[in-house]
Amino acid sequence: MSMAEVLSASKLAAFLTFVLVILIGIPAVSHPKVQRGRLDLTHTDFNSAMPISLDGEWEFYWKYVLFPADFTSKNKPEAQYIKLPAVWNGLKTGQTELTGEGYATYRLVIKKHEKPDLLSLDIPNVYTNYALWVNGTMLASNGIVSVDASRAKPEWQPHVKIFEAPGETIEIILQVSNFHHNRGGVHKSIKLGTPEVINRQHESIIVSNVFLVGGLLILGAFFIGFFLIRKGQSATLYFGLLCFFWGIRSLFSNIYLITSFFDSISWQVAIKVEYLSLYLSMLVGMLFISQVFLNDKKSIYKYIIIMINYCIIALTIVLPPVFFTQLLPAYQFFIAVNFLFAITVIVRAIFKNQHEAWFSAMSIIIGIALFAYELTAYALVVKVNFIFLNLGYLAIFFLNSLVLAYHFVGAYKQINILEEEKTRSLEGRLRGI
Repeated sequence: MSMAEVLSASKLAAFLTFVLVILIGIPAVSHPKVQRGRLDLTHTDFNSAMPISLDGEWEFYWKYVLFPADFTSKNKPEAQYIKLPAVWNGLKTGQTELTGEGYATYRLVIKKHEKPDLLSLDIPNVYTNYALWVNGTMLASNGIVSVDASRAKPEWQPHVKIFEAPGETIEIILQVSNFHHNRGGVHKSIKLGTPEVINRQHESIIVSNVFLVGGLLILGAFFIGFFLIRKGQSATLYFGLLCFFWGIRSLFSNIYLITSFFDSISWQVAIKVEYLSLYLSMLVGMLFISQVFLNDKKSIYKYIIIMINYCIIALTIVLPPVFFTQLLPAYQFFIAVNFLFAITVIVRAIFKNQHEAWFSAMSIIIGIALFAYELTAYALVVKVNFIFLNLGYLAIFFLNSLVLAYHFVGAYKQINILEEEKTRSLEGRLRGI
């Protein structure tokens, strides 16, 4: 197959991948929503339904850590309502606008048929600890919930818990406190379903995450090893480090796969690794683009990128999480600026007939879609399809590995041409003798 045919096939594959991940990201099933702390599932067949996201208006009690017995008392405080998933930052209670720091209790009452007796909850991490009670029994927890910052302990570990629900009512009480992060509250959907359905979806997300992490770490080791064997290929090193850092980030973000292997890992260490791996990925990613398409030309913008990243990395290492997490919104704007720079460089390369730029162009299109998707999810606190994200990231790294493959093939062809010219020149001299 010729290089032109490879390029055409790759463009088509990239386009189909892009369409596929977009289609995967579109939710296909709608379920009843929570309204004023109530959810009616009496007409829902749990055995045939997909996991039900418990999204909507939960009862919300700010500055209260309430227990099941408190809701049978006549002195129960008056409820507010907050839509989940959502952070409580910016929420107004009276004349006060909430920051991320504080504590609260959420409550939801679900009506259902008497059957099934056995159900399951898929409980994500929250900002930054919780205790969850179902029908008067504590079912799951992360860290230590407290009204006192010195006693509260942060933890991010997703749980899938099975519980018995023999009656027609399920009462869920969720206590949350946060003194360690810029944001507070429940920012991901809690899902309800039968154990089989919940486990199937949870395992599919874990498998896709393992596949992404494993693929990136192997790809990173290959290109870093290639650089060590054939030194001088800086682009190969940058790409290998990009794969490695993003693989590490995938372990320490979203579903926090790292806690499946090391459940005792410190939350402070884990969140620093999550943020640092993002900044390092952006740094080496832009160095890779500059090296491949600017031919290592001295660029002021390149050094600005390096200095900004070094400053952000230093602040993240030195500052506690409650402070350095405040830098992320500004850094997301910086990422958008970097995308514009990358687009400019790649478009210029395409006009200069650098055919390998098409691979990076397609990866940039997918990258912008994923970035917009994650940015929207982070800013507006909407649900994220992790399988969609993992497939998209794999497509990006695969396409950019083809850029290096194209360069290797081109270098090999150039060597063959030089060898043939050398051979013809030597034969000419021999005939002259």
